[in-house]
Amino acid sequence: MPERVAGAGREAESHSLAESIAAGIAHEVRNPLNALQINLGILEQELSEIVPDRSGHVFEVIAKIARELRSLDDFVTEFLRFARPPRLSLETVAVRPLLADLTTFIGPECARKGVSLSLLVEGGPETVVADGFQLKHAVLNLVLNALQATPAGGTIVIALRGDADELAIEVRDSGEGIAEEVLPRAFDAFFTTREGGTGLGLPITRRIVEAHAGTVALRSREAEGTVATLLLPVRPRAR
Repeated sequence: MPERVAGAGREAESHSLAESIAAGIAHEVRNPLNALQINLGILEQELSEIVPDRSGHVFEVIAKIARELRSLDDFVTEFLRFARPPRLSLETVAVRPLLADLTTFIGPECARKGVSLSLLVEGGPETVVADGFQLKHAVLNLVLNALQATPAGGTIVIALRGDADELAIEVRDSGEGIAEEVLPRAFDAFFTTREGGTGLGLPITRRIVEAHAGTVALRSREAEGTVATLLLPVRPRAR
């Protein structure tokens, strides 16, 4: 027994050290990154006073630099979320309003791409004991993943179902699907097949779901779309 306790302590210490290192790295990157973004904005403003024609090449270069800086900032944010295990603040969450709010939030982004987003209630519990913020973030990652894979004219459906003991949320898309040989790696950290992707969205979702003692899985066929299924216990289980 003492050896098992000691092992658990070393594991916890290892996780804490990894989290501290990740936070330190992110801090060292984010500070100069913020300074770059601020100074780039100042440079753009001063140039606009000298060069009124904003269609010039120099403004194209500035816009490109700004996009790359935003991408790097997004990556640092996602990296921190991945490096830090979810700390849950459990409460009774009304499921339908949460998903309705999420649909309203991401709907305009889907519309800009020409993708139809809808919420379908097929049943399921009215409430679940969960961290509402973390749960919304987990589902949002699934929707964003579906949006990346769905061309204009396609559809994404957030479906709510389940029973008195288990909440099931499905995100179904009519997108390009995932190749059979790639599917087993979908939840691997930093694995992505998309240019500019961080490869952290799905791993973060899995961490959040597993912290709630739940599971998340993907079913997919190339050219036929993907179904992501998130299952959570309605009440916390002993772990």
